[in-house]
Amino acid sequence: PLELWKELVGLTTPPDLSVVPQVRRGQKFEPLALQMFEEKYGQLGLPICAESQEHPFIRASFDGLLGEGAPVEIKNLAEDNHLQVLALRDKSPAFQLYRWQVMHQLIVCGARRGYLWFWSPKHEACCLVVERDDLLIQRIVEAEKIFWNTVETGTPPAADPLRDVLPMEQTDEAAWKALAEKRREQEARVVALKAQLNALQKEAGELDTQLKLLVRAAGFRRADAYGVKITVYEVAGSVDWKAIAEELAQGKDIPVDLIQKHQGDSGCRTRMTVDPHFDPNQPAPVLRIRKPAQPEPEEQPPFAAGFWF
Repeated sequence: PLELWKELVGLTTPPDLSVVPQVRRGQKFEPLALQMFEEKYGQLGLPICAESQEHPFIRASFDGLLGEGAPVEIKNLAEDNHLQVLALRDKSPAFQLYRWQVMHQLIVCGARRGYLWFWSPKHEACCLVVERDDLLIQRIVEAEKIFWNTVETGTPPAADPLRDVLPMEQTDEAAWKALAEKRREQEARVVALKAQLNALQKEAGELDTQLKLLVRAAGFRRADAYGVKITVYEVAGSVDWKAIAEELAQGKDIPVDLIQKHQGDSGCRTRMTVDPHFDPNQPAPVLRIRKPAQPEPEEQPPFAAGFWF
């Protein structure tokens, strides 16, 4: 409740929930979901906001308020959660969570029951009834009275470690401030370096293109010089296995060319390796010529060596 208290006393602004995909999807489908409810049950639902006559600080926004005064709360859940509701109904975690919201609405409108309308554009809708529970209603009213008193008196409620932001008075604020300043400086450097990296990668890509053109123009598939290595290799086209499975499901035999039929075009890929430590001033390697060893000439004995006098 601390974050809500901060919003109500003007210390923070409410977060922009319109950027949350789930919220945007709910806003998009909510009118259609209400229309489907009206068509199925033959009752019109009026989207309005209201406050309790007995407790004016308790207010509610109704997705739809029926003529009998019962609220309709629309929920467009993620697919897995919706399927869970269809399977478990009032035992589902979603029902157990959102029934408290409907119970709050019953305080405002005074009805005996409300409806949770779980709607999905892909699956069957599900309407679950939330019966009024006066004991729960009393607990909710007492808890909201205590909270509203903290708003009127400007006294912050206790922070919930699992839901609220850590209050600075509950930690070493000076240490946090110093570390946060350094972290902001580092983040600014990271952002600047990322921008430089993006620019360098763009320039590197342009140079790669020019090097590849040189290899292609020479008609070669490999090049390795001055710290840059390029290899051009063939890649087989991808196979549409889904299309193959569909044909097999129809009982068709597997012809030899079935995979080729659903295989994309082959193409060439290029692999580049750049040695950033290459030194262009390094002496060129000395050519080594390996000649066969020449036999050394035998020494001839002196002419008179074989004669005796």
